[in-house]
Amino acid sequence: MATSNNSKSSKSNKAAPAPAPVAKAAPAPAAKPVAKPPVKASAAPQPAKARAPYEPTQEEIQTRAFEIYVSEGCKEGNDLEYWVRAEKELRSR
Repeated sequence: MATSNNSKSSKSNKAAPAPAPVAKAAPAPAAKPVAKPPVKASAAPQPAKARAPYEPTQEEIQTRAFEIYVSEGCKEGNDLEYWVRAEKELRSR
């Protein structure tokens, strides 16, 4: 049997084309700072809202008066003074 030369199986003498040059990517642009929205200036300052005075409960006054009594060294006879001081302190909050 004779073998025939197939043109498909034979190697061609042509050189493969050279690969195209790869273009380098341009550097990414620097990030721009984010602009903050402008601050609106009010025409006139707002007046402070009036608060209703704090009215402490009797239990709160009693507790604070006892704390004052203990901090003063448990001196007897000044209970009204401690009560008034406690009341003033709690109302000034």
